[in-house]
Amino acid sequence: MSNNYNKNRIIKNSLLLYIRMLFTMWLNLWITRLVLANLGVEDMGVYGVVGSIVGLVSVFTGGVTNAVQRFITFEAGKPDGKPNLVFCSSLNIIFLLSAIVFILLEGVGVYMLYYSVNIPSHSMNAAFWVLQLSILTCIVNLISIPYNALIIAHEKMDAFAAISILQVVFTFGAVYTLTWFDNRLLVYGIMMAAVSVVIRVIYQVYCHYKFDEARYHLIIDKEQLKQLGKFTGVSTVSGALQVVSSQGIVFVINWTFGVAINAVYSISLQLKNSILSFALNLFKAISPQITKTYANGEIETHKKLVYSGSKLEVFLIYFIMIPFLFRTDYIMHLWLGNVPPYAVEFAQSTIFLSLTYAMFEPIRTSVLATNRITKFLIIPESFYLLVLPISYLVCKMTNDPILLIVTIVAMDVLACVYRIYFAVKVSPLKTGELLKNIIFPSSTVAIFDCVICYGLAKIFEINFCGFMLLLALNSVALSLIILYLGLNRSERNLCFKMVKNMKEKIYKR
Repeated sequence: MSNNYNKNRIIKNSLLLYIRMLFTMWLNLWITRLVLANLGVEDMGVYGVVGSIVGLVSVFTGGVTNAVQRFITFEAGKPDGKPNLVFCSSLNIIFLLSAIVFILLEGVGVYMLYYSVNIPSHSMNAAFWVLQLSILTCIVNLISIPYNALIIAHEKMDAFAAISILQVVFTFGAVYTLTWFDNRLLVYGIMMAAVSVVIRVIYQVYCHYKFDEARYHLIIDKEQLKQLGKFTGVSTVSGALQVVSSQGIVFVINWTFGVAINAVYSISLQLKNSILSFALNLFKAISPQITKTYANGEIETHKKLVYSGSKLEVFLIYFIMIPFLFRTDYIMHLWLGNVPPYAVEFAQSTIFLSLTYAMFEPIRTSVLATNRITKFLIIPESFYLLVLPISYLVCKMTNDPILLIVTIVAMDVLACVYRIYFAVKVSPLKTGELLKNIIFPSSTVAIFDCVICYGLAKIFEINFCGFMLLLALNSVALSLIILYLGLNRSERNLCFKMVKNMKEKIYKR
């Protein structure tokens, strides 16, 4: 078997990404608190508004990122691949795109700043320079895309994690020193731009030192330009449809129930994304191998990675989701203090979306590897736009926010089913194999653990000690259920082998 599939590398990279997540998550929470304290609500709001102007190009840059990552990883997985050609072509194309983005943001962005957004007059001068610095940061991040793609394609997650942690540490240091200055909004913008430039230089130096593919040549391969352009275009249209549907839901809620339910919906999405990030670290470790095994024609290994990755991501969600469902009121009170009306119901509904997204990401990567993406990305996202009129009608007919969120979640799940339908048509994946390897074991584990967690919830009191006991005992029970009912024989043997190797290392010490 080729080096494209390596179990030990997946395990090592997953652990590195979890360490990165734990460190950056808590430090980012502290950074947010310091920014609010040092800038104040008004200046922080100004910075957010300016950032949203530059963020208008995020749909486009997201498409570029997906395209470059896919093609560099694909070439790295082929025995006769040419990742340097893709890298140089991508970088030169991005240089041209950066010029277009710069002109667009300088024209449209400055106009919006002065004529379309509400910024206090005394902050306008600082806001203008923050916009310029944000544009610089945007261009720097664009140019960094091929370098980041090389690191991920080579699965150097130790470098990726280390540089990500370094970026958060630099950001924390910059925010912490804001108290030394007067014009803090402008200084904050300068520091954030400086951090981006420094991190960009670190990525470039590392890639030139580690990878031969990072040697720059002034070349744009016409075939690569065509394929990158098509992939980027389809990804951008799909991203734009996602923005329309997600922002449209916000407007539907605002028009029907007002800002209070908007806040509840925002809280529920934040919770869903936090839980999802817990599982997606495993996906980031598996994703390059999914693409590279397909590129090298290792179809059975490719499918094995997709099925096991999807299933394991769902299992990781269960460790948080199932106890949460039986202690939602207590956890929401612990997190928010005063829990807004409907927040519990919204949280319990949207948390199911973390399951669909976690399960779907490896499947999505399999389809992206094939490059047969047009119908797969466009049709389901177009279908999901129906959530806007349907949810609006539900609001008007029932005047019930709970039915609204149930409708939104149901439409999202249907869209996911639709995406899987197209995934099976264009990728090596099979419907029967998806049911056997993902749906059935995931459902079995969920049913058994829900019964056990329900019993534990009845036994323990609703306080901190009771919750920690529930979490600990449920985690043990869930681990055993996953081991004997959720994993197949080869996956179970791998777990036993890992435990055996760990014991041997401990005894050797």
